Amino acid sequence: MQNKRNLLILLIALGACAIVLFLWLPRLPSSALEKQSMPVDQDSLKLQQAIELVNGPNPMQGIGILRELIAKDSTNIEAQYWLGVFSVRSEQYEKALNRFKTVLNLDPQYLAAWIDLGGVYMRLDSTGRALECFNKGVEIDSTNNFALLFGAQTMEKMGMLKEAKARYAQLLRHNEDTVVQKRIHQFIDTLDKKLKP
Repeated sequence: MQNKRNLLILLIALGACAIVLFLWLPRLPSSALEKQSMPVDQDSLKLQQAIELVNGPNPMQGIGILRELIAKDSTNIEAQYWLGVFSVRSEQYEKALNRFKTVLNLDPQYLAAWIDLGGVYMRLDSTGRALECFNKGVEIDSTNNFALLFGAQTMEKMGMLKEAKARYAQLLRHNEDTVVQKRIHQFIDTLDKKLKP
């Protein structure tokens, strides 16, 4: 819980650069967390091994295992997702876009894929598409800190100041961390100054 709080504080402090940093940090998607309580099969063990290898000393070996999993079953959503994440890390944005789109074709409710897809679009300066992705994330989970924050930042970048302020306010309602709240209030105060006639 402390790590999640620290990550969110870091992301807010870094502002627009946070999207890129978020994509580079290792995470376990919510669907994988749900599966942890279930019996583990061989493919799940291979997936975990691949992630550890990519995050550790043998990244290409881990990528190879992920590709093997997809060759065996192209609908392996977790392997597709992680190949997308690792494509972002290696700045292969077109590959990342394709991976995240594949994940979303398999599961349109996969929240992390929507957020990461939006992050890639931001990296490619396609703010309209990025905002669509972040909005979809908020639609799936209206309390998700990342979807709310990145959506607000994107709106602000697009000059949608009133909408950004409303999204920041929504983030405040769903976050009890006082440090985060203080930073969000600063964002709102800055927007209020810009919105004054």
